[in-house]
Amino acid sequence: MAAPVILCELDFASGPFRVWTGLGDLEWAGKTFEGVGDLGAMSDVEETVELRAVRLDLTLSPVPQEVVDIALAERSYRLRPAKLWIALLGEDGAFVSDPFPLWSGIMDTMEVVDGAQPRVTLSCESRLVDLERAEVRRYTDADQQAEYPGDRFFEYVPALQEAEIRLPAR
Repeated sequence: MAAPVILCELDFASGPFRVWTGLGDLEWAGKTFEGVGDLGAMSDVEETVELRAVRLDLTLSPVPQEVVDIALAERSYRLRPAKLWIALLGEDGAFVSDPFPLWSGIMDTMEVVDGAQPRVTLSCESRLVDLERAEVRRYTDADQQAEYPGDRFFEYVPALQEAEIRLPAR
């Protein structure tokens, strides 16, 4: 009988963190996923017909102190990719078919609780959260140079603002 499993890949700046809901190591697509068993939990994967961002919380609890230390040291995780897949494993431990994409988004906030029951909770958002953010882009040469060095598209915009345009007499 096949058993459903979840695979999770978090792309931290210090390197990818890959886990799955079973025990031991699991190989897929040239990647190794470490089993977390019942130490891992995730909130419900919400589907909606509305065009809005959906939040997903991933939790590891209890975790060893070295995992807490790594989580506390990780600084560059915001807006980096987070992916989940669902798959079926046969009795022989092999995939029945390729894992199916379950959820994809970006990492948002991390809560680390250090104490008797250490816990790390990572909140992720779907990419639709970008629709809710204010656009801070300016149509100036300086902004264009910051994004695309050497591009001269907006170079003459200041001169155009001061230009006087005369229409021919009729």
